[in-house]
Amino acid sequence: MKILIISQYYYPEQFQINEIAPELVRRGHEVTVVCGLPNYPKGEIFEGFDKEAVRRKKEEEYRQETGVEVIHCQNVPRGHNPLSLIRNYISFYRNANKVVDSLSDEYDIVFCYQLSPITMALPAIRYKKRTGKPLLLYCLDIWPESALAHVKFKKGLLYRYITHLSGKLYRACDRILVTSKPFISYLSRKHAIPYCTFGYLPQHADGSMLSQDLTKTENDREIHFMYAGNFGAGQTLDVIVRAAAVLGKRNDYVVDMVGDGSKRKELEDLVREKGLTDNFVFHGNQKRADMPSFYRKADVLLITLRGNNAVGDTMPGKLQTYMTTGKPIMGAINGAAHQVIEEAQCGSCVNAGDYEGLAKLMEFYIKHPKEYDVCGKNARYYFKKHFTLEHYMDGLETELQKLVSE
Repeated sequence: MKILIISQYYYPEQFQINEIAPELVRRGHEVTVVCGLPNYPKGEIFEGFDKEAVRRKKEEEYRQETGVEVIHCQNVPRGHNPLSLIRNYISFYRNANKVVDSLSDEYDIVFCYQLSPITMALPAIRYKKRTGKPLLLYCLDIWPESALAHVKFKKGLLYRYITHLSGKLYRACDRILVTSKPFISYLSRKHAIPYCTFGYLPQHADGSMLSQDLTKTENDREIHFMYAGNFGAGQTLDVIVRAAAVLGKRNDYVVDMVGDGSKRKELEDLVREKGLTDNFVFHGNQKRADMPSFYRKADVLLITLRGNNAVGDTMPGKLQTYMTTGKPIMGAINGAAHQVIEEAQCGSCVNAGDYEGLAKLMEFYIKHPKEYDVCGKNARYYFKKHFTLEHYMDGLETELQKLVSE
């Protein structure tokens, strides 16, 4: 198949589409990715991509290395305020529209890897309408619910417009795959989309750490709780800080915060406010190749997500990554992620937002770490059964081929 992928985010930004596109090439397909200039999560264009000649050279080098043709569209960087974020969204789909208009009609199918915003689906729909080719959308963020991180009032004019636009875009798709089963009932109910339009395909994660020994060094006597991922509004990472505040300032635990995002400064301020600067370490963004060294230091991995709307029912991709490390997982989270952690018997969960409950879990681990010895093994077993790249790609390839043959 000749596959056109639309995704506002792509390499060197860190999303799983970076593995999916090259794997499609390895399976014999021809792949073109239309994406924006990389600027996530810091909100500034990555070095070298703001200069046309250098960018073209990078695109060609990547094509030779992976077989994937990448077209980076001009877009305004995300910046650090709502206005620049809106400009980022608009500038991407407008410039991506121009790109897809220039492409031939030889692609067999359009694949939209839909994170936020939903407007990244507009260029995919534009190509579908122009060529009549089928459109498969992989929904990782549900809209308009995901917009509530920025739009506070459901009864406002802006939210109503986003709801109308989201429904229009979702209904334009031939097939919608979701990462979490609760998404199906939400999207069907919210946008009047038939259930037969949907399929369930959970995210994969890099399985390279499955075979690595990430056992913690014995000379480190402190208990290390670790969060790794995006520091955004949806992650409600203040829950971790507030849980630590319940534990109090003490010398038998540390919370390692690995990553970056829009809420990092607020979190650092909250840590100082709670007098916990000796108990938190902010490590910033790290290269994927360096992450095993961070996981090796960890005793327990933490996961949180908002719980006041349907977004909280999702299963964040970081959960699968966590499971490959062979470490226990503790969460303040609802929905699919909560269910998987309990089903896999790989850790413990409380409901989203329950920082006091999370504090109790952390306290219990500090006192009784041996009670969680089997959790890491259980996590890796469950991952191998459900979340490998091969499992994901088999499902995706089947869905793509089915649409093309109809």
